Amino acid sequence: MKLPAKIRGWFNPKANPEKLLANYIATNNKQALALLVEQFNLPLYHYLVSQSDKELAQDVLQTSWLKVMKVKESSKAHTNVKSWLFTIVRNTLNDELRRQQRWQWQDVEQPLLTGEPLEKTCELSDKLAKFNRVVNQLPFFQREVFILQQEGFSLLEICQLTDESFETVKSRLRYARTNIKKLMGPEL
Repeated sequence: MKLPAKIRGWFNPKANPEKLLANYIATNNKQALALLVEQFNLPLYHYLVSQSDKELAQDVLQTSWLKVMKVKESSKAHTNVKSWLFTIVRNTLNDELRRQQRWQWQDVEQPLLTGEPLEKTCELSDKLAKFNRVVNQLPFFQREVFILQQEGFSLLEICQLTDESFETVKSRLRYARTNIKKLMGPEL
């Protein structure tokens, strides 16, 4: 059983992301960086895939980790490592999208692996596929705040990540939810 990063820290105080980053910066400890990658690689990748295609997500994620490896001094920006990492990933993605002059994509559907009966799995898979299509139809900035909230970020953290005002983020999230409800129809 794989424990969420927050709970994992209870059993292993060395797994605290802030301490791991500080340890990596101070001593260039590769094991500390490896633990950070283990904790955050999947959520960062999930965010990137929700905003782009698989190949671009992998490239941006790798570039982002290289940027983290180049950090040589600790600062107050590293007090919340998760937010800091998502900011790096988001900015790297935006830079790459600008470079490629590309802002909209088709979603890559992920297979649904459960122990459910086949009929129920197919029904859930169809609903999930429709939901993913609906989310991908949202304008980029609405989709971004919706995905970040689904990743567990508070509205204030999303404001910091996107460098937008609280009201702007709240408005984008409201429009995203309204559009999702409208596009999903009675299935929601």
